[in-house]
Amino acid sequence: MAFLREPTPLHIFVVTLRCEHSCPYCQVSRRSADKALYDMSEDTARRALDVAMSSPPPAIKIEFQGGEPLLNFGLIKSIVAATLAQDSGKRVEFVITSNLALLDDEVLTFCREHSILLSTSLDGPADLHNRNRPRPGSNSHQLAVDGIRRAQSALGKDRIGALMTTTEASLDRVEDIVDEYVALGLDGIFLRRALR
Repeated sequence: MAFLREPTPLHIFVVTLRCEHSCPYCQVSRRSADKALYDMSEDTARRALDVAMSSPPPAIKIEFQGGEPLLNFGLIKSIVAATLAQDSGKRVEFVITSNLALLDDEVLTFCREHSILLSTSLDGPADLHNRNRPRPGSNSHQLAVDGIRRAQSALGKDRIGALMTTTEASLDRVEDIVDEYVALGLDGIFLRRALR
């Protein structure tokens, strides 16, 4: 338990609770357009960044989460710029945890320019993924797969990772899930259980 005596190098910024998906096990605010209620403010982001940068570890990781953090991409850009403008002497790594449905060239260019990693969710083949991660258009799996391929091409295969949320529906689909990851050239499967 020695790790409990050391400050964490990981700092999670939940930049929005909004999301365009409606995953049944998720706690975020689905389809809400009210940015004032569900998005992190610039002031809160600056205070959180001060905490992260004043932590003792010489290398830290700032991970942007949500909801869907790309719904508040402007704040992500602002936090990255503010971090890089500081002369703290710290090594800082950035990660955006996204469902990739909103991934576009602007996001990919920004990630490439600032060495930002992407982390996404892939719950398995289309039927399983779409069941776990419904969204308007019923194309969550296709958007995730397209996003993974685009990110691998633009950033490199080692710059995007995926994890799956394990639900009752996944328990007898282990081979299908592994095959999906192998087909996409993902070299690890990280598991997270559904909270509901």
